[in-house]
Amino acid sequence: MPRQNLTPDVTPVCVVRAITRLGQNIARARIRRGLRQVDLAKKTGLALGTLKRIEGGSPTTALSAYFTVLWALGLEHEFENLASPDRDEEGKTLELARQPKRVRPKDDLDADF
Repeated sequence: MPRQNLTPDVTPVCVVRAITRLGQNIARARIRRGLRQVDLAKKTGLALGTLKRIEGGSPTTALSAYFTVLWALGLEHEFENLASPDRDEEGKTLELARQPKRVRPKDDLDADF
């Protein structure tokens, strides 16, 4: 299967908005810390162009690059709740619906204690 490039044309609108907002938040955090783009790029080991794409909210930039920048800004605690199973209300509801209604004993009871 050929590699599919994500562009704003094929990426869902809500995803484009979220990535754009993340890039803006990263830029704001960098500015608040008094870092130039070149300084943050050097700190993360990323190319300056990659950092500019991150701050611009590029959907084609690797997720690991976004996470690396967040780590360098001291915002790594933000990763912890991302897609957390504890916060997945729809998933918990579906899982609960698949639970058996009754628990039936096995046909042969094990006497091994």
